Amino acid sequence: MSSLRVLVVAGRDSSGGAGLDADAEALDAFGIRGALVCTAETVQDDGGLVELGARPVDEWEREARAALEEGVHAIKFGLLPGADAVRAALRLRQGAPGVPVVLDPVIGPSAGGRFLDDAGVAALVEGLPALAPYLTPNLAEAALLVGDGASEAALAEDLAAREDAARALLARGAAAVWLTGGHGAEDPLRDLWCSRADGARWIERRREPGPGIRGSGCRAASALAAGLARGRNPVQAAREAGDWVAQRIRQSR
Repeated sequence: MSSLRVLVVAGRDSSGGAGLDADAEALDAFGIRGALVCTAETVQDDGGLVELGARPVDEWEREARAALEEGVHAIKFGLLPGADAVRAALRLRQGAPGVPVVLDPVIGPSAGGRFLDDAGVAALVEGLPALAPYLTPNLAEAALLVGDGASEAALAEDLAAREDAARALLARGAAAVWLTGGHGAEDPLRDLWCSRADGARWIERRREPGPGIRGSGCRAASALAAGLARGRNPVQAAREAGDWVAQRIRQSR
């Protein structure tokens, strides 16, 4: 078994298709051990969020600190249910200097509802400089984080608007932005990797037909964290993570 370990702080999906179950699947696929800490026990169905079920912040923060004390090679934050949870993530990050952090800004399920309210989104944006994360939003999440009139519809149609959004999130404190293109209108699909070191790089792959799978964003972010834990070049880690998620979608058909 690999000695490499990733701390995942995220929610659990009652369906088992997304959240911590998806995170664990991704880490296992890349040969990485996971230390899994649950922030919320969510109930979801085909209509979206039914119940959030947030756990007490101090409870799961203690669990995450214990994992950090044992040593981790990367951290992945997923569902953070509220501004208090975002502030706890900031404290955890302070306790792990030099460890790469992947932040999947899980604002709500695709089917509808919100995990993170407006105050939580504001806390997340304010905390970006301290977290310095590899940020992995989909188009809807990027539009909410950028604000200033950005919309998911515009990002879906306009590749230049995606690059503007990614650069705006870099300016607000992200170390890098992997803006996934699964909800875009283009075919083949185009993800955008953007960082100060690498500039803007487009990662192209064929668009998989069909409805996709629950938890694709969770899997992608955790696969990226696995690559960073293994010391992979970040752009290559994103490419490998995206390829693996595409393969997982093909296998689900």
